Amino acid sequence: MFHVKQLDTNEPDVGSLRLVRDRRRTTLIIISLLGILLATIGIACARVASPRGWASPVEGENVLLVSHRDKLYALDPETLIDVQIFPREPNDDDIDTVALYGDPAISGSRIFVPTHDNRLYAVDFDGVQVWSAPFEADGRLIGGVIFQADPGAAEEDDAPAGVVYFGSDDGNVYALETDAGIRRWFFETDNGVWSTPALFEGVLYVTSLDGTMYALDADEGSLLWKVETDSGIASTPLINEAERLVYFGGFDSKLHAIDIDTQRERWAVEADNWFWTTPLLADGVLYAGALDNKVYAVDAATGDAIWPDPFETDGPIRAAPLIAAGVLIVANRDGNVYGIDPETGRDAFSGPLILSDDVFADPLLRVTEDEGEVLETALIMTTGGDLIEVDPETLRITDTIPIGD
Repeated sequence: MFHVKQLDTNEPDVGSLRLVRDRRRTTLIIISLLGILLATIGIACARVASPRGWASPVEGENVLLVSHRDKLYALDPETLIDVQIFPREPNDDDIDTVALYGDPAISGSRIFVPTHDNRLYAVDFDGVQVWSAPFEADGRLIGGVIFQADPGAAEEDDAPAGVVYFGSDDGNVYALETDAGIRRWFFETDNGVWSTPALFEGVLYVTSLDGTMYALDADEGSLLWKVETDSGIASTPLINEAERLVYFGGFDSKLHAIDIDTQRERWAVEADNWFWTTPLLADGVLYAGALDNKVYAVDAATGDAIWPDPFETDGPIRAAPLIAAGVLIVANRDGNVYGIDPETGRDAFSGPLILSDDVFADPLLRVTEDEGEVLETALIMTTGGDLIEVDPETLRITDTIPIGD
């Protein structure tokens, strides 16, 4: 079982959200170093000696972007035929991205690509750089990028003016103007930012390995408010607009729900190991996998358990869950894919689909139409370079696309 901590709505729970500063920093430094070590030997870069990336598939208008190791590919969403677009070969032989961990962002004809070599590149769909030079941070770019168009920017513009937001392992959050890659502002946290920011009503929500979720003014980068936890956070925030809550998981093994209006924690669910994945919100229920091998389903407003017990897999879960054709799809680190009844939390099949490689990247819902019938499948990218299409109604592979071959 797991525990839900409901906070008193009249008195702030100082003990759970605020620690003595020096003690908290010491604890977070130790935990963050442990996290980096674990990421190197097991969770983030399992079974390899060098970085290999875990960027998730990203869908744009008439294109599907897929990353494998240090290269970015564009796929036709109908045929799933892939073409390498960045770095270009042999034109970009001088570019060494090292690995692609963060999800790219698409704006019109431009793609913004965060890389493990500290740089953010802006390229077109032929892989040609559109800035005079990439933006270079002082640390690796592990989280993804989000784009926000400027007010008044025309949707039909080929490259609408706007801002891209992202964090870095240097501890900074950056906002760049998309036309030339000029820095609009940056905000400094106390440790690395490994997650992707989330934007809602002009506020940028960012989590950091310093154990804090920051709410920043998206235009100016100034701090509006923050919530401190007991440990580092690498989970990307998720916004529940209806409940006005922001969710994130942490290395304190808790899934947190923060009330945007009161700026305080409404509830927290505790697991037996870290939450590193981005939760899934569907029909008032929040689903999240954890490194304790389990999948949790809770009421999005209260944190109360929906299932009698969490669903247990046989490996840690880094990838986000996905619902396709009414089935909750969860892939654990070891490449075992489960189909779960989202209402009961029971296995919808006789066991998992076993893939040949690990899975760290979030799956993507693919929606197609065949003779008027809408079909939903799950696209799962493996560390071995295969994009696997899974039928959620049978939990069988319908297509395997070797990326880069």
